[in-house]
Amino acid sequence: MKQDMSEDILIKYILGEASPSEVQDVEAWVGVSSANAKKFEDVKIILETSKLLAQVSPLNETEAWEKFKEKRAAAKAEPTRIVSINRNTSWLRIAAAVVFLIGGSWIAYQLYQQSNTSTQLVSIKATNTVRVDTLPDGSIVHINKNSGISYTGNFKSNRNIRLTGEAFFEVKHNEQAPFTVHVNDVVIKDVGTAFNVKSARQSTEVIVESGIVQVSKSNSSVRLNPNEMVRIKPGDKQLKVEVSTDMLYNYYKNNIFNANNIPLGRLVGVLNEAYNADIKIENTALRNIPITVTIKWDDPLDTILGVIKDTTPEIHVIKTDHGIVIK
Repeated sequence: MKQDMSEDILIKYILGEASPSEVQDVEAWVGVSSANAKKFEDVKIILETSKLLAQVSPLNETEAWEKFKEKRAAAKAEPTRIVSINRNTSWLRIAAAVVFLIGGSWIAYQLYQQSNTSTQLVSIKATNTVRVDTLPDGSIVHINKNSGISYTGNFKSNRNIRLTGEAFFEVKHNEQAPFTVHVNDVVIKDVGTAFNVKSARQSTEVIVESGIVQVSKSNSSVRLNPNEMVRIKPGDKQLKVEVSTDMLYNYYKNNIFNANNIPLGRLVGVLNEAYNADIKIENTALRNIPITVTIKWDDPLDTILGVIKDTTPEIHVIKTDHGIVIK
């Protein structure tokens, strides 16, 4: 029996390509000493690692072939170099170098993919219907019609959102990664809450439903508690906290207009936004008439106006060529 075993024969044995006599020699050689057994295991581990890396290689066959052609063309352009190989050089060292090269390429590829994903901009838009989405951190956003949000792919660790239009946020609180909404030049920071943000004509409105929100603009900052709100116009330097007196702001989230002793003027303003309508109140005295009614957003506007009319005998709804007038 051979004192040392050729690595070529060991590879053939592991790959199942050895002849019967070679199989017998290898098995006898491995059983002679622990050193032989260790060398056999070393060769086996390197081969299995090489196979695994090949299986998860990011290149498909076409890409690999193109890469090979590029390398070949570059090699032909360089002066021919003759490299001598010492026959005593361990095959394991060569194989290990190959495995290291393949593994390094794969790691570099994965890091590139992660970096590329973390900086990729994700946009979610709603056009003709309200859109509800669960964000990567588990928070839920209700995006009103003709509105949208955007954030980067590493959202779980960098929860910054840019908003256009209107959205309602149900935030999954995480002290290590604050949830922040940027709209116009206003910054809204979650302190564990659910809140609504609306942007229209460069003005911003923030209403808190639960929890606490910090709203900042330039050097001014306020904290909003449940049922509090702030309206911010482009030229405002100081932020003023107000009381939110109704739940009409979340009609697109709940699909219901829940008016409980709400001034008619306020209700009509929300209906104009929701239906893209042009309802005008001709009689100024009617604007403050309290209305209590619950109506579905799915209902046609004519049906809703009929329900409102039936609540108050003084109201008359008239359709004109230019819109709808309440007298």
